[in-house]
Amino acid sequence: MKDEKGKLPNKNLPQNNIMNSIDTFFSNSPIKGMLQQMDNFFGHAFTDATLPVETRETTGEFIVICKLPGIKKEQITIETFDRYLTIGVKNEEQVETIDESSSFVSNSYSMKHQKRTIPVPAYVKLHALQANYRDGLLQIRIPKKNIKQIKIDD
Repeated sequence: MKDEKGKLPNKNLPQNNIMNSIDTFFSNSPIKGMLQQMDNFFGHAFTDATLPVETRETTGEFIVICKLPGIKKEQITIETFDRYLTIGVKNEEQVETIDESSSFVSNSYSMKHQKRTIPVPAYVKLHALQANYRDGLLQIRIPKKNIKQIKIDD
């Protein structure tokens, strides 16, 4: 059933019309704008959810470094449980805008709470950790347990 040019005739099948209708529905405004907003919200909601952490180990201690620029020391919490260390940052911001010409007052409040849990090795003294925060850099030092050398007899 080819035409004189050797091509199949273009028939509008019912399933093609339905699919085209669905594509048109989701690609036109306002649905497209709403779907784009949802994609933006859920696509970017968790990009900054984790705190950047680096771990190092020396002969005498296990070191955790966390970069927290612009954060005050009072906003940081450090918790330990079992063999885990949790760093938390709570950032609250309240802004009040007053427009005297129209007697309009606008209040906005935002809160951002981030936590990061890091497993620590079993050979450290978690109860003896020391934390230092300076210039946006949190440094946690955890001493290692004493290593007992075993002498081998001949």
